[in-house]
Amino acid sequence: MSLKDDALQDIVSLAKHNQISLAEIALALEAHTRQPNQEESGSVLSKLFGYIGGIFVFAGIGVFISMYWDDFSSASRVIVTLGTGLMAFVMGLICVADSKYERAATPLFLISSVLQPTGIMVMLQEYSSGGDVRHGLLFMAAYMLVQQGATFWAKQRTVLAFSAILFGCIFFANLFDIWDLNEKLIGMVIGSSLLCIAYAINKSKHMAISPFWYFVGAILLLWSIFESVENTLLEPLYLGATAFTIFLSTYVRSRTLLLVGTITMLLYIGYYTAEHFADTVGWPIALVMIGIALIGLSALAVRLNNQYIK
Repeated sequence: MSLKDDALQDIVSLAKHNQISLAEIALALEAHTRQPNQEESGSVLSKLFGYIGGIFVFAGIGVFISMYWDDFSSASRVIVTLGTGLMAFVMGLICVADSKYERAATPLFLISSVLQPTGIMVMLQEYSSGGDVRHGLLFMAAYMLVQQGATFWAKQRTVLAFSAILFGCIFFANLFDIWDLNEKLIGMVIGSSLLCIAYAINKSKHMAISPFWYFVGAILLLWSIFESVENTLLEPLYLGATAFTIFLSTYVRSRTLLLVGTITMLLYIGYYTAEHFADTVGWPIALVMIGIALIGLSALAVRLNNQYIK
């Protein structure tokens, strides 16, 4: 499949998910052809100033809180963290509703997703009577998951999808830990779930965040598998897991999975060789074999990227 065919598939997928008609695509192309430079420069400047403004706002809030934290009462500490986060969240909702300020919504949502969890944990620390910290984290993650998930469902903003997935991971990780499940099993469950979520996101208009969750999910899953089979007779199965990750990257067309699978396979080959052949006469030969494996896998990765992903 050529690069042009891949691009057409992405265009069709985005048009279906956003309910864009052929007439609307034609009008957009015509407008882009007439004034490409003005629209592109305006869009870039709008994003640039929006993100820089968000950084300055967040930096100012952080500096103010750190300067006077010791002088604040318990109520003041909650207000300057949780209260400020709620205000940023409400302002983000207002900006989404107004096309003039829509670019400012993403920085505001990011600020709120940092300050609100911080404020909830501060509130619990200031007013709780003790208990398991995991229960506090579970409460915070549940609140943020419901808030961010419901808002994403209503507004369809990519930044909200990202934060909802993040707090969902925190919620289930703490819940499974409270249930005393094995940490390796927790890693496998959450890692494989993230891969499924990333695959679904990659088929939607929010595909920009799918590489990050592919990376996190693959690393978490492979790490958990390695920890489970390390120093056992089943340890070579980890090599099969890395090979499956490379195969999966060709199916879902993900460079991120290809990178993770290739690097983890090479690291395991080096680890296995050092563990079992470091003190033998054949160690130099093993080094040569590792070099050949590196060259072969790198060539294979490039070939898979060109034929099945790019």
